[in-house]
Amino acid sequence: MSQANAGPKSCACYNLSPCGAAEAGRLFLWLPVPHTLKKIVPYLQTANFSCDLMPERHGLSIACAPGQTQELAKNIGELLTPRELESTQVLFVRGNIQPRIHDFSDITSLQRFIKFTQSDWLVEMLAAKRFTSFFQPIVHMADTSRIYAHEALLRGFDEQDRLIMPGAILDLATEAGLLPQVDRLARLSAIAAASRHQISSHIFINFSPTALYDPVSCLRSTVDAIDEAGIPHEHVVFEVIESDRPQDLDHLKSILKYYRDAGFLIALDDLGSGYSSLNLLHQLRPDFLKLDMGLVRDVHQDPYKGLITEKILEITQQLNIQTVAEGIECIGELDWLRQRGATFAQGYLIAKPGALPAATTPCLTAIAPPTLNQLSDNLPDASSQAQQVGSQPLANYDLQAQIDQQSESERIVAAVTQRIRQSLDLNEILQTTAAEVRQLFQVDRVVLYRFASDWSGVVVVESVAEGWLPILGLNVIDTCFQSNHACEYKQGRTKAIEDIHAAELTPCHVELLQQLQIRANLVVPILQQEKLWGLMIAHQCSGPRSWKASEMNLFSQLAGQAAIAIQQSELYQQLQQANQELQRLASSDGLTQVANRRCFDEYLAQEWQRLAREQATLSLILCDVDCFKLYNDTYGHLAGDDALRQVAQAIAQAVKRPADLVARYGGEEFAIILPNTDAVGAAAVATEIQAKIKTLQLLHISSQVTGFVTLSLGVATTIPQGQSSAATLIAAADQGLYRAKAQGRNRLFQINYEEANIKATIEN
Repeated sequence: MSQANAGPKSCACYNLSPCGAAEAGRLFLWLPVPHTLKKIVPYLQTANFSCDLMPERHGLSIACAPGQTQELAKNIGELLTPRELESTQVLFVRGNIQPRIHDFSDITSLQRFIKFTQSDWLVEMLAAKRFTSFFQPIVHMADTSRIYAHEALLRGFDEQDRLIMPGAILDLATEAGLLPQVDRLARLSAIAAASRHQISSHIFINFSPTALYDPVSCLRSTVDAIDEAGIPHEHVVFEVIESDRPQDLDHLKSILKYYRDAGFLIALDDLGSGYSSLNLLHQLRPDFLKLDMGLVRDVHQDPYKGLITEKILEITQQLNIQTVAEGIECIGELDWLRQRGATFAQGYLIAKPGALPAATTPCLTAIAPPTLNQLSDNLPDASSQAQQVGSQPLANYDLQAQIDQQSESERIVAAVTQRIRQSLDLNEILQTTAAEVRQLFQVDRVVLYRFASDWSGVVVVESVAEGWLPILGLNVIDTCFQSNHACEYKQGRTKAIEDIHAAELTPCHVELLQQLQIRANLVVPILQQEKLWGLMIAHQCSGPRSWKASEMNLFSQLAGQAAIAIQQSELYQQLQQANQELQRLASSDGLTQVANRRCFDEYLAQEWQRLAREQATLSLILCDVDCFKLYNDTYGHLAGDDALRQVAQAIAQAVKRPADLVARYGGEEFAIILPNTDAVGAAAVATEIQAKIKTLQLLHISSQVTGFVTLSLGVATTIPQGQSSAATLIAAADQGLYRAKAQGRNRLFQINYEEANIKATIEN
């Protein structure tokens, strides 16, 4: 990648030099650990490559004839683990010379070098500027026939003018270090296309923060192009592609400041990971937030997605951030998002991306929303013919007495409300409410009754005086409740019975109330907006009771405060569930659904410290899918992803104990942490994993081992010591994995941890 007479470099955004690895030269490798070198040297000797060791560091230089470098790097890469592939540093110098000072800026990882040697088609495409932009409309959520903006989406063309989708371009550009060049040309292509089509609405233009080294120099051409096209700055929205994280948050802030100072708007793309994380909204303060299509898909049917998305929309509305829901594909998703206040909509339901910007979009009307009374229950018809009280003014009532009574009622409500709201636990709130109300009104029993969707119900909480029948948990089914009484309670009506024998109730109704020892009752609804959550009921069991208007008013106020506390508690519980789900998503691998690398590192460190204190055994298994690159080359990456999912599930089935952790370590490599497991137990687990993989019978016709997918496993066991770290256990298991592969793959190798650790120390 280097030339002997290389001159000064320009900005990386403009650098389109070809790889040059097809020429003769020397390939320099600097390796992360000594045993990586031991993997490479035997291959070089077998392939008759001339190499020189670098004694001052674990490394070597290899003489390459014309056309050898690309294949050499690829073959070496297949010998290494994903972590080694990323950590090994590479420099290619054309000719038979030693590197010069300016060459060292070309050092890169072996993983990136391999990709760069395969990127000639992309470099040629960049040089020829064979890029264009498709456009997808963004419409107002309230009226989808009104176009607010168009998003510019990158497309490329090969030499035969066949369309190349952005995934292949961006994946290779990222891995080969060409993202700055692609990002720049994508921005310029979007601006040129928008000018050519005379787009008068807003335009969303994507950019990757990692592609910009310095905002002033890297973005000058973009701003100049916008000005030359005559596009108003306030019509341009720069959208952060958040899958690529910049080196630090300050770098991203400097980019956004440059855009804002120039009068542009800012959007954060694909909320759900990276720089669209909720805890960064207050630092970045975007004008727009785009909801990832992963959240939007089936949001109207998935309660977890629904809860998370609803909370996000609430937060953005409070912060005055406009939201764009992307990837909408059905009217149910659109209507759900519309009801919850999303600002704009984007997706195939409205219009697909096209070479020509859409001039019109369909007007998609809302479907009828579901009722909010879907969590209801029923109560015995204790008030079907009860008198309604409180509608007549009290005659000759002293005004001052009314004022005093109102003040006292307000004081009581405030005091009781304070005690009710001392907790966010729903059961505690309900129990406190029942106890406080029974004590305040001096009644024999107070119950809170909650409805279910079929208008049956259950007594969820009660406070009952000694000597009277407890009815906690009583289930009641009243098929007439919805038609006869639900509407009145939804309107906030209070019902009272002073004496069941004088209330003209049906004989069966009186009999039911007598069985429950009820002589008089007072019933008020617990409402949450339009939703009838349940009823708060006071029972006088010892005899008749004349309910005063002031008592009924106070009882109703307390029910209202209880409803607010219940709603806050339920929202808190929902938020807790959403946080737990977000935590699960943050610690799990998106493809395989087992733990991810971050979770693995945290759990291993935690168990290392714990077992060091207890002086108990800890085992680690590292396993790698054999010849997986050949699998992808043969069956394609989608089939490879499916194979990894099946392998992960098989490994998880072989690991029985809750304390054991299965994680995706990287690429096709998995790790299993086995706390309190000795060497014999670890070997048994590894053997069971092999058996589960064998049972899968996943065909692999290109395998160099068998005709099916197989695993190589390295197993290491130790008793953690406080003066050492978990990295030594990983290194030991990694050595075991290397030996398993060296012995022919499709096997496990259980390494002696102490010997491996001593050997690594000596070699270092």
